[in-house]
Amino acid sequence: MLTALRTFWRDDRASVAIEALIVMPILTWVFVASFVFFDAYRVYNTSIKATYAVADVLSRRTSEIASSDIEGLAGVFQFLTQNTAGSSMRVTQITRQAGGYRIDWSHGTNGMTYVRPSDFPDFIDRIPIMAFGDKMLLIETILPYRPAFAAGLSDQEYVNFTVTRPRFAGQVAFDADMANSYVYSNSGAATGQDGFYYIDGAPDDGSDDNPDWDHWNNWGHNVTN
Repeated sequence: MLTALRTFWRDDRASVAIEALIVMPILTWVFVASFVFFDAYRVYNTSIKATYAVADVLSRRTSEIASSDIEGLAGVFQFLTQNTAGSSMRVTQITRQAGGYRIDWSHGTNGMTYVRPSDFPDFIDRIPIMAFGDKMLLIETILPYRPAFAAGLSDQEYVNFTVTRPRFAGQVAFDADMANSYVYSNSGAATGQDGFYYIDGAPDDGSDDNPDWDHWNNWGHNVTN
């Protein structure tokens, strides 16, 4: 028995065909998986750059912009990401006011609903601290990604969010010439439906406390819509 084991241990003969049969499936999967993961990272990186490009264009705007213009920018985003269908974008201008934020205007493309006060908890911790009266543009994009091969990566949805200030004007004026747009009109609508997101409570609740910037989890508890 020992002699047979020694002979087997010292035997260095092999079959190239059998070794290739064992190794080739593993090498093929590694090659395909490397391509899939690299391509997914490339698309994600491109979606971020395209979002920043759209934000830069909006920040330089000095004249009025319309809903149709934002639809056109959504087409630019789609072109930059080489995505033929499925991507969507939402642009919103907000104003920091005592007690919270006001939605000046908002428009969503490809079925993405315009920003409502109830949406603020989803991104309130990503908005930088703003001075009272300051305005900010929020640009959100969604880009679906489906891998070319099923090699360890499922379908993805890349969601990007960035904020920017108008560079050359105090604000970007807006004309809602399409559906799925919101424009603040001071209509006296009920709290939670009037385009305001209250941090400390509605103006009529008797509270005039300043926001507690150190406790983000306490924000938004008075949102009613």
